[in-house]
Order: sequence, then C-alpha cells, then structure tokens
Amino acid sequence: MQEIASLLTPSKLKLQDLLLDPNNPRFLDLGAQSGRTPDSRFNEPGVQRKALEQLKETRFDVASLRDTIKTIGFLPIDRIVVRRWQSADGRTTKYVVLEGNRRVAALNWLLELHEAGTEQLTPEQLENFTNLDVLVISDQADPRVGQWIVPGLRHVSGIKEWGAYQQAIAIKTLRESGMSPQEAAQSIGLSMRSANKLWRSFWALEQMRNDEEYGEMAQENLFSYFDELIKQPSLRAWFGWNDNERKFDQPEKIREFYGWITGGPDEEGEGTERKIERAIDVRDLAKIITEPRALAILRRSSLEDANATFKSIHPDDWRAYVANVDSMLAALSPDSLRRLSPEDMGSLVALQDRVQQVLRDRERLAGA
Repeated sequence: MQEIASLLTPSKLKLQDLLLDPNNPRFLDLGAQSGRTPDSRFNEPGVQRKALEQLKETRFDVASLRDTIKTIGFLPIDRIVVRRWQSADGRTTKYVVLEGNRRVAALNWLLELHEAGTEQLTPEQLENFTNLDVLVISDQADPRVGQWIVPGLRHVSGIKEWGAYQQAIAIKTLRESGMSPQEAAQSIGLSMRSANKLWRSFWALEQMRNDEEYGEMAQENLFSYFDELIKQPSLRAWFGWNDNERKFDQPEKIREFYGWITGGPDEEGEGTERKIERAIDVRDLAKIITEPRALAILRRSSLEDANATFKSIHPDDWRAYVANVDSMLAALSPDSLRRLSPEDMGSLVALQDRVQQVLRDRERLAGA
C-alpha cells in the first residue's frame, strides 16, 4: 500500500464546502448499521441535518468540544482530513469529512447558535471557524484508506489522552493565569464539575506534599486516591474539606488517611502495610466512617475486615444488585451485543441458569 502521507495534500476550504459523513463508523454505536446512505445523496440538506443531529448525541461529547472551540478558537493542530465529492452532473464539488466529523459538527453547531442569536461570534471568530486548513486525500487512494485507516490511526492506535493528574495541572495553570474556572474547563474540553474535582484533588495532594511526616511519600500515583476521596461528599465533609482554604481542616483524620494509603509510619516509626491498596477502594470509606465498629476495625486491622464488619451489621439488600444488573444489561448497545465474546456469553448463560435455579427453589419451597 502506498504511504498515506503521500496521498494527502494541504488545502484551505470553506466550512460550507465540507460534508459530514452520514456513514460515520461512530454511528454504529447508535445501532445504525443498516440503511447506509448512498454517496450520491451526501449533499442533501436532510442527510446533513440528520448527521449533525446524530453527532449532537451526548455520547459523542460534541457540546464540550463546541465550548472549547468557542473559548480558545479553532486550532489546526490536528488537521481535518477530507475526500473530494462531486454531484452526478459534475456541477457541484464538496468534500466529505473522513477524520474530524466531531470538529466540523461543533463548528456547524456554533454557526447555528450564532445565526439563531443565542451566541454572539465576532468577525474574527467567524473567519477562524469557516476558513479551515485541511488535508485532501487523493482521488487515487484506496477507499479503505479514507474510510477506515485514516480514522483508525487516530481512534484505535490514537493519541494518548492526558491522565487525571496532567489534567489537574492544566486546570491549575490556566486558572492561575487569569482564566475563570469556566474558561479553564472549556479550554481543555472538561465540564465544570470534572474540572472543579480535579482542582480540589490537586490541592489535596499538595497538602500531603507539605506534610512534615508524609510529604516525601506524596507522589503523582496517589492523585487518584484523592480524586476518589473528593468525589464523595460524605468523605469531603468527614475529612473537613475547605474550598476557600483549599485543604482539609481535620488534620488528624487526613493524616490517618495518608497512613492508610501509604502504609507508614506507625507510632514506633516503623513502616506498616497499606490498608487501602487501590484508589477505587477509597469508596468503601464512605460507608465505613458511618459505622464506628467498622471504623475501629479498619484502624487496628484491615479494610477487608472493616468491610466484613460493616456487612455483618448492615446485610446487603440483594434487590439493589438485581436492579443494577438489570439496568446494566438493558443499557447494552447493539454494537456491544455484537462484540460479546464466548466468555461473555458463558457468563450470561451462567447467570441465566442461576436465576432459573433460584426461581425453581422458590417454587419448590412455596409448595412445601
């Protein structure tokens, strides 16, 4: 196969000349595998309108991309890739988007809002949003290159996303540069809620860094522990999180937490084993702190024993688990169902057998 780079030519195109791909592979997640739109109809207003509305679905997160573009402008760092499209009579030439459908949808959405009067775009913004640097793929390229290989390079092998800690540093830097919390969040495509959580988690880890005893243990890999802690309102309250001071106001409790996630030192200065091995296990603290006996067990033993103590005092309601399984199965998309492996199918069959056995046992006991 010819090198892909040699098939791409830089060009400057108008937004109005770009066509969203109505057969975008993303739409398979919507269960839209049948009824592919013929290439000859791509330019029809109804076809383009439907493609835009599909991309506005929450799962594609175009709204946050739209807000980011509005805040910082459209940056041609990662250029849109298109192929040439001609009408059957040869009179109309447009360009179908192969890579960048979300960005083109976000730009069209912004123009829609501007034309409706709900957004006020400046002449500079309109110029930035409607005159785009793109890469045009050669007419001689294998169609598979445009439809699957070019998008696949981005979305499968893809650009590695920043981790939560890197995002938190970005939010901190942008806010300290003078941006408002909302501007900082939109600049890197985050919701205000997510950005505020990262902001608090960053300062929570910084507080540990400044601790005389635990500071040297406060490494980046502990960020996710504070991220989990900050997520839980009950834990924020129990440890005394203060938004104004950007720190916890319960020093004894938070230092105890440091010990649980690092494993030391004890009263004799010796290192101890970590009580909370994984960040996700911080979630268990939300219930343990409500039960003094379970909390006492955590302090002198382990998280596992504390959880066992809590469960013995507060037996689980099996109905909640059944409802959770039911909602998860109901949410499986057609694409997810098609991708089920033999092991996945085996798990579902085992679950089915278990449910049937429970129903048979119930029927037998009811008739006894």
